[in-house]
Amino acid sequence: MGGEIKTNVSDDFKMLEMEMNLRQEGMERLHKAMGAYVRAISKRNEGEDKEKLFPIGNLGSVMVGHGEDFASNSEYGQCLTAFGRTNERISRIQEQYVVAATSSWLESLERSLNQLKEYQAARKKLETRRLAYDTSQAKMQKAKREDFRVEEELRSQKLKYEEANEEVLRRMMDIKDSEPESTADMSAFLDAQLNYHDKCREVLLQLKDDWPAGSSTRMAAVQRSPAPIPPSTSVPRKMTSTEPLHTRVTHLAPARPPDQH
Repeated sequence: MGGEIKTNVSDDFKMLEMEMNLRQEGMERLHKAMGAYVRAISKRNEGEDKEKLFPIGNLGSVMVGHGEDFASNSEYGQCLTAFGRTNERISRIQEQYVVAATSSWLESLERSLNQLKEYQAARKKLETRRLAYDTSQAKMQKAKREDFRVEEELRSQKLKYEEANEEVLRRMMDIKDSEPESTADMSAFLDAQLNYHDKCREVLLQLKDDWPAGSSTRMAAVQRSPAPIPPSTSVPRKMTSTEPLHTRVTHLAPARPPDQH
């Protein structure tokens, strides 16, 4: 199409092209992974009242509902209700986090992808202009005598090629110059993650401090703990479950001292 003539770009231009290809491959993977993450944390299930809720919110709603089935002085019911209310609060915190994660990092990745797509479109345009310019140069070489129309076409195609080349270079530099903005968006995503986990921890610690069961739960845990086995100097023979009870009692009872006469 362009004969034996092929217009080449500089080595620096080629290096920038290689960098753009690496950026696009990485950006596409990042966008895919972040999209999957946001979809996962945004997923809602249908609750008992048919309302779409986050799983943690649905769990909280069910806990509150069942907790209210118990008498008001029931510690178990009070704990269910308190835990459920906390999970409902976490659900609202999660909703805020989804919005923050989307507006900070996901949308930033989408803007970066759009920049790269615009660069690729400009790159294709440059390749088309290069082929047209090479074709005009081949025509000029093959012309047996000066032809004003061929010369004019060559000048026109050269100008179009140079304009397309400058546009591609400008888009590549714009992508590189957008790094500080992308880094700031990533930092905002980090802050959103920290804020989400800090708030969740805060409400859970508050629940722990206000836990309705109080000391009774700790006492019950102590009562369930196995009693320590005292050390023994002798090892009793193994008893079977089929051995008569009186035999086992006799075996385990200490021997009586002989009668003194």
